[in-house]
Amino acid sequence: MAAETTNEVKIESEPGSRPGVRVLRVTGPLTIRNFFEFQDTSRKDTSPILIIDLAGVPYMDSAALGSLLGVHVSCEKAGRKYALVNVCDRLQKMFEISGVQEVLVTYPTQPEAEAALV
Repeated sequence: MAAETTNEVKIESEPGSRPGVRVLRVTGPLTIRNFFEFQDTSRKDTSPILIIDLAGVPYMDSAALGSLLGVHVSCEKAGRKYALVNVCDRLQKMFEISGVQEVLVTYPTQPEAEAALV
């Protein structure tokens, strides 16, 4: 029971608007205490295009940022495409400060990402 109460993140997996697209909607602060579920879910997904919707993520720590970089690396190695969408200003600033904004693939919205990642 204790693991459930400390796990503040919720991850929903759903199909995108076209075949081959998978959307992971993440809700809640993504931190070292709970990013393992996100990491497991993103690693198990084999869709040609993975879109990670961060609209519901107000905060992320460096461990969670590392898991996003892991998504980037694994997608590159497997020849898959991915994008982070609906990234709040606080996370955008974190990406800037840590120097990964040029590495991570981001789009303002899910429809823009789906249109760009054909």
